[in-house]
Amino acid sequence: MSGELLLIALGVIMGVLTSYTDIKTGFIDDKHVFPIAGLGIIYYLYQGFIVKHDTIFAVAGIVGLGLGFLLGYILYFTGGWASGDVVILMGFSALFPYASSYARMKPFYATQYPLHAITLLLNSIIAIFPFIMIYALGVLIAQKKTDRLKQVFYERANLSIEVSLWIIASFIVLILIQKHLNLTLHPAVRYITTIALITLLGKFKKAGDIIGCIALVYGFYIAGPTIVYAFLKLLIVLYIFKVFFSVVKVLRSEVLIEEKPIEEINEWDIIGEWIYEKEGKILRDRESSFEKLRKAVKTGDLSLLNPSYNGAIVSPTAEGITGEQLERLKSLVEEGKIENRFLVKKAMPFAPALFLGFLISVFYGDLFWWLVLKMAGI
Repeated sequence: MSGELLLIALGVIMGVLTSYTDIKTGFIDDKHVFPIAGLGIIYYLYQGFIVKHDTIFAVAGIVGLGLGFLLGYILYFTGGWASGDVVILMGFSALFPYASSYARMKPFYATQYPLHAITLLLNSIIAIFPFIMIYALGVLIAQKKTDRLKQVFYERANLSIEVSLWIIASFIVLILIQKHLNLTLHPAVRYITTIALITLLGKFKKAGDIIGCIALVYGFYIAGPTIVYAFLKLLIVLYIFKVFFSVVKVLRSEVLIEEKPIEEINEWDIIGEWIYEKEGKILRDRESSFEKLRKAVKTGDLSLLNPSYNGAIVSPTAEGITGEQLERLKSLVEEGKIENRFLVKKAMPFAPALFLGFLISVFYGDLFWWLVLKMAGI
């Protein structure tokens, strides 16, 4: 058995074990992940130092483990993931810090650099999107929430058009710069410059829309219908992402969360709000991490991302409420210090999605990169 096949086999074992325990118990056992991740790290150390004499390849497993932790921790910080989900992403990233040789769709960041954790995460999210969408829309239809259903498809749909125009304008500006200055920019420089241009056009929204329209017309003049097709494909993909985030919003606010009295809450249930004590008063914050992020981006005040909850009693992490915290809430309710209504999240196991993302990454490649290439007409 080749080394890569061994890594795939280890990944399958880890995926089966973690998916089973996550579905059955809602928990991930570290012993199903870290020993396997350790074998992956040892494999890259041996191949890098002894066989290939390549230091970067040797530490690729460690880098993959670290990047998996970083990406997972961001989702953990927003309250969307439990620590077990972070651990699984770390494990898969340690086994495959680079794209698999069996994959057909390989982005540059997963072949030239040990950044395959990005592919693993995005594949996991994209792969389960159809199931999440059907489930969320089905709940809205069953509950006859037609206004909420319309919002999924129509709310801020114009933003997809605007962003498409900004992206097209940025691409055309970049092409003209390289053409007139006779330069061939490094891919990383091109991507950074493109992102900077899109950000600039978005900041001056109306002016950005006008520049985008002018760029689209100019692109049609020099490239014909090709640029229009590229714009339409980009628009469709961005609209799909808009629907995706709207569905996620529906899941967070309508489907996967409900109000319960303390008598109906059990240990390890996931509380959907911050409850904390400040100056002798019991306060609660039901604002989601995504809403805090939106306000922070809009106002430029990053302190909104990490408000002070000194004296926290419970928090909306995916780890769940402990027995001690549950007893504290019961006491507060009995003392009349807090209303007996609490937001409770419905747990959604993500280990199977990560396993599916791993299998897609190994045997097909990067779904997000495929979308990028399709948008570019390649």
